[in-house]
Amino acid sequence: MHEISIAGAIIDSVLDCAKKNDAKKVNEVFLEVGELTALNPDQLKFIFETITRGTVAEGAKYDIRVIKPLIKCKRCSYNGTVELFEEHHFFLPVIKCPECGDADVDIIAGRECCVKKIKIN
Repeated sequence: MHEISIAGAIIDSVLDCAKKNDAKKVNEVFLEVGELTALNPDQLKFIFETITRGTVAEGAKYDIRVIKPLIKCKRCSYNGTVELFEEHHFFLPVIKCPECGDADVDIIAGRECCVKKIKIN
């Protein structure tokens, strides 16, 4: 469950920002999480609620926007979304161009995990 360490790093960042801005309360946190990170937004929210108890971020709302994978195919120049397929009953994404089937692609989006904005008092 890699969500725990990532959630901890996100909350550390949020709390650091809140402290630098003399915040009394973190009201809302806006995140972007790429689908390729395999992070589960519901699990992240649960972990955030647990690890923020007793901090200025306790009770904050978490708005998590999931970013779909975008690719650019080096063979046919396709630019766009791609469907992910799971193999062997665990998450191992197979990324191929939906136009030509080639796997030589650049991933443009879908790997991000970042705090975009926080609302504080």
